[in-house]
Amino acid sequence: MSKTVVSISEITYYKKEDIRILSACLSNWFTDPKILHFTSPNMTFPFNIKKWISLSYKEKNIKTIIIKVDNWIVGHLSIKYEEDKSLAHLFHLIIDKNQLRKGYAKKLILHAEKILKTDDIKKITLNIVKKNQIAKELYYSMGYEKKNSKRPGNVKMKKDLF
Repeated sequence: MSKTVVSISEITYYKKEDIRILSACLSNWFTDPKILHFTSPNMTFPFNIKKWISLSYKEKNIKTIIIKVDNWIVGHLSIKYEEDKSLAHLFHLIIDKNQLRKGYAKKLILHAEKILKTDDIKKITLNIVKKNQIAKELYYSMGYEKKNSKRPGNVKMKKDLF
């Protein structure tokens, strides 16, 4: 019996080959409009990679990390570095529906936090859809706190790193 290999690496929306890979994964993951809405409420169904990039990945101050199991992508998380250099925003956390409840989202978040600490980021923010109870529970368990949100359908959360 072979051992499962889990790895996390960086990928980008600025390279054609990476976009091709991401497009295949995301198109497969977003066959359910509810999952697309939970991940990115401003995206409309059906999923369109060009619209996804134009809405969220125009700026160069974004890192995207993926988690692979046995060299197969099972999760995605993006980090946006804000202008004040001490704040970053996590967004587009998505895990393949066949890989849920295996700790991969937590592994991605912990890896992102490690990157951000190395980059001297002091605070992390994120938004989740108010109805996404599973995501809220995960973030609360990892030390994130609810913050006031201007959008009625969203919950804004934050975590201080130092």
